Amino acid sequence: MAIGKHSLGFTLFLGGLGALPPLSIDMGLPALTTIGKALHCSDSAAALTLSLFLAGFAIAPVAGGPLSDRFGRRPILLGGCLIFTVAALGCALAPSIELLLFCRLIQGIGAGAAAVLSMALIRDLFEGSEARAKLSYVNILRSFAPMIAPTLGAWLLTVADWRWIYGVLTIGGIIILAVTYFGFSESATHEREPLTWSALGANYLAVITHRVSFGYAMVNALMFGCMFAYVSNSPLLLIKNFGLSNQIFGYLFAGTAFGIMIGAFVNGKLSERNIPHKLPLVAGLSMACVATLINLIVTATGHAAAQTLFPCLFLCTFSAGLVAPNSAHGCLHPMPKIAGVASAVLTFTQMLVGAASSAIVAFLYDERTAFAMTGVMFAFICSAVLVYFIVVAPAEENAPSNLK
Repeated sequence: MAIGKHSLGFTLFLGGLGALPPLSIDMGLPALTTIGKALHCSDSAAALTLSLFLAGFAIAPVAGGPLSDRFGRRPILLGGCLIFTVAALGCALAPSIELLLFCRLIQGIGAGAAAVLSMALIRDLFEGSEARAKLSYVNILRSFAPMIAPTLGAWLLTVADWRWIYGVLTIGGIIILAVTYFGFSESATHEREPLTWSALGANYLAVITHRVSFGYAMVNALMFGCMFAYVSNSPLLLIKNFGLSNQIFGYLFAGTAFGIMIGAFVNGKLSERNIPHKLPLVAGLSMACVATLINLIVTATGHAAAQTLFPCLFLCTFSAGLVAPNSAHGCLHPMPKIAGVASAVLTFTQMLVGAASSAIVAFLYDERTAFAMTGVMFAFICSAVLVYFIVVAPAEENAPSNLK
């Protein structure tokens, strides 16, 4: 029996698809050293379990999105969930680091195929403010996953072997697979897109050259780049430079992640009241711009510390909860027949910009100050503001039908 699209169960289902990547990444963080000892490899080799998962996750949307436009969402979603589940089981049983790394790469591909389609499903089934509200509530569940994943992984290590981390992911994959098989009917009812190289290139070109769709994809990616500068640099900065304990850092990180959840919740309620998308979007971009500027000034005046940076970091993550659902909807809305391709572009640009952000922060980090983090955050959010007001807003005003 299919799950009703307006039900809480369907929202939880979409949130579960989006939560697979952060759970798969963050649950394993506490076990890296343990894995190295158990499989007789270096910590750096064990850390490749993260890199290869992310590599697989980056590859999957590029193929999974177009395939779902051609064959429908359901078969690709089932395939992605099955790949994820089998690979997670392979990780749990892997006798060597080589096999574990291979299974992590395959697991990332499965997670990427499943996660990217959660946005395409929303575009298939919902319109306007209802779609933005659904994206907001799904974003809440996605944001909750990285808050609990490291703690869950650490708890599992106290009661069981590291392999049980992947065992739990296997169980999660089985649940999502079963719900997909028994509770999800095909959502893509439009005419199927042909799967040829020329058609595929034309579809990707249609998204990339569409000022509103690709512009919103870039706004989303640049906002993510701003957030990822904080995520990638904060452990070194706050623990090594500012002397926070691992426990206090965990609380602070969870607090900022909670900011995304609050922002997404507020955006969902505004969408339910049919508030135009521009209001929360512009408010989020403006707040993030002001907050990152304040933190940059705090750093420049020599007053950077955990307690002085945290309020504006929280404001930034709250702003991300406002910006992300609206920019995702803005990217997908103009592309109803190729929502899979648009979802792939949205996900790929986000990951590409996030990787660039972390690389820039790592290059600029001087191991003494917060300039690398605060400066890069400010640069990325200013870029997002410029893209919106110079590229997206004028094109959106001139479009035949604006977003609702």
